[in-house]
Amino acid sequence: MLKAFLVSGVAASAAAALASPASAGSLYLNPEFNTSIGSDSGVGGAILEGHIGYEFDNGAYLQFGPAASFPDSGEMEDIEISGKAGMSSGPLYGEVSFITGDETTVGVKVGSKFKF
Repeated sequence: MLKAFLVSGVAASAAAALASPASAGSLYLNPEFNTSIGSDSGVGGAILEGHIGYEFDNGAYLQFGPAASFPDSGEMEDIEISGKAGMSSGPLYGEVSFITGDETTVGVKVGSKFKF
């Protein structure tokens, strides 16, 4: 139930954002592979995300799509839904992400980028 609610909420938000006539942003694809490597444990499980996104002129973005999870065994375990929303302003940025599964996990990231 919660999974369906979150997925429909993200889809509705993205549809509303994409339909906004005041925005002249751009669509993009964001394939992303995430894994962990430990000095004692070696390579851990991984997640392969295939997101479609939309970036607004003000630096805000929304993206979501399927996420295939690969545990330590290397065999694909399941396909979930994941997404991210964020914004940047000058050197600062922030992002909120989620992935569904047995329980929905939410993450928050903040940082800065300096160009030389």
